[in-house]
Amino acid sequence: MLTSRCAAGSLSRLSVGPGHRNPLANRLFGGHIVPVRHPLTTRVTLTLALAMSVVASLLGTAGAAAAAQGGTGCVPPPIAHRGDSARAPENTLPAFRKALALGVRRLELDVRFTVEGTPVLLHDPTVDRTTNGTGEVAAMSLADLRALDAGRWFSRTYAGVKVPTLYEVLELGRTRGAYFLVELKTRPTQPQMDAFLNRIRWLGMLERVRVMSFDEQTVLDVRAAQPGLRTAILDNPSYRSPDSVLLYGTTYVVHQNSVTEERVARWRAAGIEVRPWTVDRTRAWRRMAIDKVEATITNRPKRYLSWARSVCS
Repeated sequence: MLTSRCAAGSLSRLSVGPGHRNPLANRLFGGHIVPVRHPLTTRVTLTLALAMSVVASLLGTAGAAAAAQGGTGCVPPPIAHRGDSARAPENTLPAFRKALALGVRRLELDVRFTVEGTPVLLHDPTVDRTTNGTGEVAAMSLADLRALDAGRWFSRTYAGVKVPTLYEVLELGRTRGAYFLVELKTRPTQPQMDAFLNRIRWLGMLERVRVMSFDEQTVLDVRAAQPGLRTAILDNPSYRSPDSVLLYGTTYVVHQNSVTEERVARWRAAGIEVRPWTVDRTRAWRRMAIDKVEATITNRPKRYLSWARSVCS
């Protein structure tokens, strides 16, 4: 019995006779074949072969079309972690432009606040790793950050790239149909919360942003400040029951090592979307597809799309 994911995302089971293989199932699930024995072997085999040919053709057409537009057809779509961070400096405009150029419309980013409360994109509490400066983000003004080079550490190609504001990145994605998964790296003060939410409101992006955090109280604060805004809890490797997840929203951003098919089924049955992080290897991508997650967070969206085309066409 081979199990293959159809273009619409459901699972179809195809019994396959000796010598017949579904290309999509082979690539995604390793081509495990169970011979079919039946008194009318020849007739059954021919019928199955014809049915499989039609199914494979439909899957290939849908998968190729979706992949050409940055979709994935038969596997979960990618979420570009800090943009296309394998090919450009993380959390910068070039990284998000590269992801968007691929057709990826789901983008993940990290937000911290300057000393005056401006939301900016930086993952670490200091600027040391991803700029040519040193010091804590929270102690620096926006002008201080703008004076730094946020690209040269990655490659000379990106020398002179600046730390972007949340507004700039949302504006870039707004006109391109992007959706954002925004991690708050610190619990905002009330003025910071107002500044953060106002930028989302001003751009009319409340329906296209999900806010997440590892800190439970931060998520609850966001939900209280902007009822209706979609939120998510982030977890390191662990298990959280559906009831616990739903206290913080209907999206669960879970570590890939916590994902199993049984757990995903349990979460999804409760109306929870499962988005594992950060998944960068083919074997793990395959496992996420088998476990039926909604989307896969990855640093390598270009490679992910190439892999998706190979299994969906």
